[in-house]
Amino acid sequence: MDGNSIRYSLRQLRYFVVTAETLSFTAAAKRLHISQPSISTSLADLEESFGVQLFIRHHASGLSLTQPGRDLLGHARNLLQNAEELQLTATEIDGGMSGSISLGCMVSLAPPLMPGIISRFVQDYAAITFRTTEAHQDTLLSGLHDGSLDIALTYSLDITDGIAFTPLLSLPPYVILPKTHRLARARKVSLADLLPEPYVMLDLPHSREYFSALFDAVGSRPTAAFRSSQPEVVRGMVANGLGYSILNFPLKSTRTVDGEDFVIKRFKESVNATTLGIALSGAVKPREVVKRFSAFCETYIRRLHLR
Repeated sequence: MDGNSIRYSLRQLRYFVVTAETLSFTAAAKRLHISQPSISTSLADLEESFGVQLFIRHHASGLSLTQPGRDLLGHARNLLQNAEELQLTATEIDGGMSGSISLGCMVSLAPPLMPGIISRFVQDYAAITFRTTEAHQDTLLSGLHDGSLDIALTYSLDITDGIAFTPLLSLPPYVILPKTHRLARARKVSLADLLPEPYVMLDLPHSREYFSALFDAVGSRPTAAFRSSQPEVVRGMVANGLGYSILNFPLKSTRTVDGEDFVIKRFKESVNATTLGIALSGAVKPREVVKRFSAFCETYIRRLHLR
């Protein structure tokens, strides 16, 4: 049925049910706390919309239901009950009691960040479910714009108009090296020292430009000898001696999945840090559950013990 063909309201159905139960405009008006003429006019409009007479109006003895009125009464009660259940469900979802959150996370952040946040949040909100997306920045921002994502955990890289970004942590970049590399014993590493070395690039939109631009301070950008969009692959290539790479989310382990090791070094130079934060659509009013999750993420991330 075309929604435009529905020419009655839930309010009219409520008036109809109460009037059918009392069989009196006066009694119905008293129960509903409205005027008797308002009910009478509303029900006359409802009868016209349905194309059937619902009540027989007796001048001295009130009202009685017609057969169509009796046939429609049960349907009206069911529809009102369904409408109340729908309102209750919506209230519970917006109140944070149940529902689903569509969470996006920068692919390089997802392994060390997203599982811990979700695990701790559902300890307090067990009825909440998550739909997760691990992607690069363009996909995350697009998801926030089109409404397919409620919230994203990402960096402050090229945040577009219409995105509300809450900065949480400043994350300076660092270099990772094979443990046998000639610079592995240095306390800090210079950008200039790295230029002749093979570079393993984390090949993600925005990230690759950000890391390469760090070398502008020494006059030349590195050429990637190897590249991957998967952070774990980048770390594995470095640990297996294929070159160095640059990352910025601190790691708790310097061992890769294949059992090889790498070392982490800070830069001698002052390098531009990026910022980890929470991104939301500026055009969408977040549901209460999304606001609660956002506040939880803010507290969780600010308390991270990052080295």
